[in-house]
Amino acid sequence: MATILTSLIPPLLSLFIIILGAGLFNTFISVRLELEGFNMQVIGAVISALYIGILVGSLRIDRLISRIGHIKAFIAFASISTALVLLQSAWINPWYWAFLRFLGGICMAGIFIAIESWLLMLATPALRGGILSIYLAVFYGALSLGQLLINVADPFGLYPFFITAGLSALSILPLLFKEIKTPKLQSTNPMSPSQCFKISPLGFVGGVISGMLLAILFGFLPVYASLIGMSVSQIGTLMAILIFGGLSLQWPIGRKADKGNRRLVLNAVSFVSTFFALIIAMQDPIHPALLLALAWIFGGFSFTLYPLSMAYVCEKIPEDQIVAATGGFVLSYGIGAIAGPLLVPLPMQWLGAPGLFYFLAFMTLSLGCFGLYSTKTLKVPSKEQD
Repeated sequence: MATILTSLIPPLLSLFIIILGAGLFNTFISVRLELEGFNMQVIGAVISALYIGILVGSLRIDRLISRIGHIKAFIAFASISTALVLLQSAWINPWYWAFLRFLGGICMAGIFIAIESWLLMLATPALRGGILSIYLAVFYGALSLGQLLINVADPFGLYPFFITAGLSALSILPLLFKEIKTPKLQSTNPMSPSQCFKISPLGFVGGVISGMLLAILFGFLPVYASLIGMSVSQIGTLMAILIFGGLSLQWPIGRKADKGNRRLVLNAVSFVSTFFALIIAMQDPIHPALLLALAWIFGGFSFTLYPLSMAYVCEKIPEDQIVAATGGFVLSYGIGAIAGPLLVPLPMQWLGAPGLFYFLAFMTLSLGCFGLYSTKTLKVPSKEQD
């Protein structure tokens, strides 16, 4: 375990740096568009553009990574991301931003697949849940700290663009200083959504739901907070606490799933997330201190749905298919992440700000019920199939 962790320090450090900037930039995009007076449908479209790019990128990028290697792929995508962020500073227009966010999403898909397949291929099956928990802890830790940068970056100024671009460029450095152990490259065939679903229906649906949930939280929780009267500084704190909550439970829940029944843990986390989403939704108006406490708990459970679902998919396949399976899973995540920001404005228009958490509760409840339903109705001929 220690040897594996040592070999993963460079890619995890690179991930931390680039996601630190992404955490700032994702919140900044929503806040800036809301301050500019654009409606929630326009904001949702800009947010979805990023995830459309992630979905498109997930269709073919696994082949590119297999051909040029994990390190070269990360460097290429981080470099392009840097340029795209700087281009966004030239013109404040939602549709121009949406186009560049789409291209940025393709790069982000490459970064996700490169890092996730790198970790999964170096880890043994018994350690994959724990390794993914460490990966997500680094990911959410960077996202959480990135939210705090909003306090030193005027949302009407250029600093958010420069800080994000600078961090994206710096993320390349940890991969350049010494020879790094990477997985052996193998040719792969892309995995379609139907193939991914056949391998693991619950894992695929978990990817879709986690994509919807995370895209909505990153894109619309700042809007929710603004609607209930929170300042920009308070919004940054709320986002940081939500994401730091997600960080706090990654390891214990991941290890619990490794040692026990991963499906059972996934179902349980879905229902607990539903409970706390409903608690937040029904507190209208909600005291800021109570919202922060509940956001910590909700983030702690709901943010584990992504690694639990991915690990559940990967326990069904041979190692030489992990890059393709990771691409297929990111594709399922992208489907959900596109749909979520486009759908959530409707309940928020009907029910006001609490509609956000009522919708999140509905999604996580749906995943839990599907887990119970598939347990009873899907035949399980062997460990390799769901």
